[in-house]
Amino acid sequence: MAALERTAYPRFPEVLAPRELQACYTPLPDELEWARRSTRGERPRLGLMVLLKVFQQLHYFPPIDSIPPAVVDHVRAAADIGDTVRFGYDAATSPTLFRHYAAVRGLGRMSART
Repeated sequence: MAALERTAYPRFPEVLAPRELQACYTPLPDELEWARRSTRGERPRLGLMVLLKVFQQLHYFPPIDSIPPAVVDHVRAAADIGDTVRFGYDAATSPTLFRHYAAVRGLGRMSART
């Protein structure tokens, strides 16, 4: 049987190996630059980068609270964002989460054309 993370509805594996984090969730330099241009501040940049890397792996946006802390911490370190910056969105009062969804989808369409 196929591994759960490789099925039609992939999910995060229960244990993320450091090699898997490095291979799948490390932002590329052009992705880091795109996130810097697309956001103001470290918290939105962290959120956007985490959403981008998760979407690239799962091909959908999971609930924010289901994203493993190991993924967030790895992206934070790779993007050189301080440990005090917390990951999360306030969807009730801010449209930032939905703007980030649209930006990630737009980036995917742009890279699919090139």
